Amino acid sequence: MLSAGLVLVAAFSCGKKNRAPDVPAITAAPDSCFKDTTHAFSAVAVDPDGDSVSVRFDWGDSIVSDWSGWVASGDTVASTHAWSDTGTFQVEVQARDTGLRSSAWSSGFAVRVVIARPAPNAPHEPSGPDKGWQDSSYTFGIFVPLSETMAVAIRFAWGDGDTSGWSSFAPPGESVTASHTWSAPDTYAVAAQAKDTGNAMSQWSPSHPIRIRPPDTLRLWRFKLIAVEGGSFFSSPAFGSDGNIFVGSPDGSLYAVNSESIYGWNYPTGDKIWSSPAIAPDGTIYFGSYDDTLYALSSSGTPRWGFPTGRSVHASPAIGSDGTVYISSLDHWFYAINPDGSEQWKTSNVKAARSSPAVAADGVIYLGSDNDSIYAVNPNGTVKWGYKTGGIIHSSPSFAADGTVYCGSDDSCLYALNPDGTFKWKYATSGAVQASASVGPDGTIYFGSDDGSLYALNPDGSFKWSYPTGGSIATTPAIAADGTIYFGSADYSVYALTPEGAAKWQFETDGAIQSSPTIGPDGRVYFTSKDGYLYALKGTSPLAGSPWPKFHHDLKNTGRAGAK
Repeated sequence: MLSAGLVLVAAFSCGKKNRAPDVPAITAAPDSCFKDTTHAFSAVAVDPDGDSVSVRFDWGDSIVSDWSGWVASGDTVASTHAWSDTGTFQVEVQARDTGLRSSAWSSGFAVRVVIARPAPNAPHEPSGPDKGWQDSSYTFGIFVPLSETMAVAIRFAWGDGDTSGWSSFAPPGESVTASHTWSAPDTYAVAAQAKDTGNAMSQWSPSHPIRIRPPDTLRLWRFKLIAVEGGSFFSSPAFGSDGNIFVGSPDGSLYAVNSESIYGWNYPTGDKIWSSPAIAPDGTIYFGSYDDTLYALSSSGTPRWGFPTGRSVHASPAIGSDGTVYISSLDHWFYAINPDGSEQWKTSNVKAARSSPAVAADGVIYLGSDNDSIYAVNPNGTVKWGYKTGGIIHSSPSFAADGTVYCGSDDSCLYALNPDGTFKWKYATSGAVQASASVGPDGTIYFGSDDGSLYALNPDGSFKWSYPTGGSIATTPAIAADGTIYFGSADYSVYALTPEGAAKWQFETDGAIQSSPTIGPDGRVYFTSKDGYLYALKGTSPLAGSPWPKFHHDLKNTGRAGAK
């Protein structure tokens, strides 16, 4: 029989003996470090009994780290250190288990510490939007270049006196983003700066400009037209008797949208539409396409007929008082089409191309040509007269109350001709005059030029005022009953001016304005932008009852003096 003491000894002798962890190994470490810069090291410790382990590092500079937290046997443990001196230091690592048995120290890993590294490279220009609205948040980003040798933190200067805090440290190849809100309209320069873990800071990056616009209080709505990428919008909206808005698109479709931006229908053609639709009294919509066709649709979008031309139709049709449709084509023929789609006559004597015809009160049709001339054509197709200018005519003629014909030329002049074709006066600008002129209730002539200015002239051709914009002007101004003048520019903006030429407001879009604005029966201002949208802005009054208040005269774009 065993005594109690022998039983205890036997039980103790049969218990499992706790073994010390294996000597740990350093698995990740730089062999060269920078003075006063934090660097990362990793080690793996294995316990033969499978116990959890903790490790500590002897950095070779009389500093030994604290024991790490417990990790499973075989897991990686990381730690960081910065040396305050230069030289070569032997980094060793030791492990212990939960029974507090410690391993031997590992063999030394030689780390050469050198003087502080050069500051990080300046970041590239931040990526982000070019435009935005006041009091809205916008995000900018920086990509940490692969040329950096360690993680860096990024901060942004927003150009308004505010600077973001430093981001977390990001390794090469990762991106860092931050957002900001600007409280005042202006153009701001956004720049970025980097710093490494040793607090060495880069130079500031090149700046990224962002223009912050005032709060959008003018826009009532905008409707996305399904336009091709980068397509130009030259088609000017027309209003049907039912209040629907019709406009052509570079995606090849004519669209119908109501005054509350509700989609009605679209009619696809075979190519882009730069022609502005013209609407007859019975509601028929006429427009040309670059697929070499003049189209006639019902107000519901049902096709009535298509008339083939020899080449693309760039110009907008005009409608005579008897319903005859007049159209120019890039085949250099000028056509007169009956309301049923049959040809009435055509002539090549006027070398018509891009100029949209306009019909005077006496029924004579006026248009420009590719042979630098302005022509008057009788309703039977015979040429009444031609007046030679110094350049191609893209402009559509317009008329004063006394029948004076106004037409621009690529020779940089606006011409005023008497109804018999004799010269009255001309006004020279510094750029081609491709847009048509509008005439105010007092006879003032308003027109734009490729030199970027809108001009106002007295009826005798003398200068009244001009208003400069940031881009060429290919749009015809629209004049409201209260005298406000609306026009667009290639600087992406629509402008509203007083009759004296003072700015009332400027509305910026995300694309050039090449489509002439119109003023709806509700006084709203409608136009398209190269950004692909049809816009409706707040207005002050309906269209003026002047001799020629907008492109192609009236809300239906008939191109006929006296039309309603």
